[in-house]
Amino acid sequence: MTLKITTWNIEHAGKLIADPPSKAILNRRGRVKNTIDQIDPDILCLQEGPKGEEGIIAFASEVLENGWSPILLHEREGTRPNSRAYHQKGTQWIWFLVRAGLEGRCALQSPGIWQAFTASTTWPVHFWGQEEAMQHSHYRHPQVLAYDTGNNQTIEFIGVHLKSKINRERIIRDDDGNLIGPYVNEAIKARIKLATEARNVRQYITSKFNQIEHPHLVILGDCNDGPGQDYFENAYLFFDLVSNLQGDMILAEQFFIHALIVDPPHLRWTARFRDEVLGIPASKNPLLLDHILLSRSLVDGTSNLRIDDERTKVEHEAYEIFNANCTNSTRTSDHRPVSLVLRECT
Repeated sequence: MTLKITTWNIEHAGKLIADPPSKAILNRRGRVKNTIDQIDPDILCLQEGPKGEEGIIAFASEVLENGWSPILLHEREGTRPNSRAYHQKGTQWIWFLVRAGLEGRCALQSPGIWQAFTASTTWPVHFWGQEEAMQHSHYRHPQVLAYDTGNNQTIEFIGVHLKSKINRERIIRDDDGNLIGPYVNEAIKARIKLATEARNVRQYITSKFNQIEHPHLVILGDCNDGPGQDYFENAYLFFDLVSNLQGDMILAEQFFIHALIVDPPHLRWTARFRDEVLGIPASKNPLLLDHILLSRSLVDGTSNLRIDDERTKVEHEAYEIFNANCTNSTRTSDHRPVSLVLRECT
């Protein structure tokens, strides 16, 4: 038995269900569907998905031709909650879709449970050098899919799309070339907010370890940051996002393992964006922004499923095949999918 899980930020996926669709949208729809067909996941965690239940139902029908079904809140009770129950703002939502036939093994957890376990819906943040705290919360609340593997075991997949670091302030430098002004403050604020969102995810994980000796947990999604420190993290903050998600090495049993740890470094990236501060063009700036991290039970065989290192990867081949000869308006996404394969322990 194997279980394949893919996370993919499909850029502005809500545009794919435009009515009526343009020729470019129809072309892009086909490329997205062909990519997902080629990858063939059992579970797809979608970021930048359409807003609301009607949107994701339309996406599953019009783009995926119902080969994968969205898992919605309260589906088993046959009731439809208000979209506010997902605690997601804006038009770019996190969704889980599963291969047709697996719906009965899956349940989406109410964000209210998360908030009860972390004892917060918002949390105080002290921005750099400020004594007065400001409140912050998830713009896109993490979504938790519980998957029943059988043998009385459940894996929780924690889908995330953490805060963007987009900075619309103008870059200003002094006579010595040092960054100054609002751009610096905005960049630091964004990274602090991002780090506190990761800490909130770790709070939830800590609560699971306080309930179960060996919880089976997977964090996956677009974290808008990667391992290592970018300019602002290196010069001002001295931490990186992934270390906040992975946990504390001293608490080894709660430390998470990155699914791509054995991938060759030249393949370990999911997006290319221009670095405006350092002047690095997108073509020379590969970034690992999309992550899958696992609790140790899914690595050391404590669970009845464990990671298959050889088949866990960034899906470069599928992405490249179905973006061949694309234009900016027909490209599937600016992010590449990442897949985790779990196999039965023998």
